Amino acid sequence: MNIEIGTKIKQLRLGCGMTQEQLGNELSVSAQAVSKWESGTTTPDIQLLPELSVIFGVSIDELFSMTDESRMERIENMIDNVHFISDKIFSESENFLKEKAKDENKKARASLLLAELYSKRIEEYKELASELGRNALLLNPDEKRAHNVIFDADNGPYSDYNATNHVKTIDFYKEFLENHPENPRTYLWLMDLLLADGRTAEAKEYLWKMDKIEHSFRTDLYLGLIAQAECDLPKALEHWDHMTKEFDNWLSWSCKGDLYARLSRFDEAIEFYEHALEIQEPPRYMDIPESMSFVAEALGNYEKAIEYRKKAIEICETDWNITEGEWVDIHKREIERLLKKMK
Repeated sequence: MNIEIGTKIKQLRLGCGMTQEQLGNELSVSAQAVSKWESGTTTPDIQLLPELSVIFGVSIDELFSMTDESRMERIENMIDNVHFISDKIFSESENFLKEKAKDENKKARASLLLAELYSKRIEEYKELASELGRNALLLNPDEKRAHNVIFDADNGPYSDYNATNHVKTIDFYKEFLENHPENPRTYLWLMDLLLADGRTAEAKEYLWKMDKIEHSFRTDLYLGLIAQAECDLPKALEHWDHMTKEFDNWLSWSCKGDLYARLSRFDEAIEFYEHALEIQEPPRYMDIPESMSFVAEALGNYEKAIEYRKKAIEICETDWNITEGEWVDIHKREIERLLKKMK
């Protein structure tokens, strides 16, 4: 699909007598970005499509002549790689996916993408709500509702059981597992919910069911989480030590870093994260340096936090060949935020 789109852009550009630099200037992107589109290395950001169609005097559909499958792929990429989706593009994508969800052959993927699109919009509005709630609180320090907005937007830890329990979602997953008992990953989602609600006995029951299907580092991971929830931290640490001894891989060490970070044992967490990143084979994920950055920030070491964010950008470029878009921009925004904190 990338090659077809790139070929079409090149044809239209040459037809208009434009250079790559001229087209880039019209779109506020570099000539190198245009070159990558035309070679099929990358595709234009979905937000640029209306501008491209105006410049070339064609409709968006004419510009790309996209199949339903290609359009769904484009929406999927947009959800992953665009910070804020414009209302126009959101509405167009929503209507398209609603229509395709009526087609039995495309219903499953269209429904999932529509759910992800709505989830993306929720996260966008949460980011806006968080900033506005903070501003409102600064303007009126006694405004309780501002705290509620901030907590809702930032997933703050409420203590009220009626506001924080997962009873309905737990019931859904229990029923799901009755019909799909051989799906090991689903047990993880259910156990997370049970532990969040303090239902450790049930979590242990489902853990052993999962272990019979697939024995992995996750057995000791969750045995430790259950012990921790039951206030037996020494036992939890024993399980997590055994986890990395029996399964010496990057994922077990990364999880151990997460666990120690939540215990505020930050130095050890960094040590485990660094080891995980060292033994992880390319293409590596950005989760580890991102977590390390948050740990460094919690320690007040903003320079180190910025260093880890730069490491995440480096991984984007070297391991995934991604040099622009939300995967990179999110770390650039965090670096800018950290620089302001340093001042």
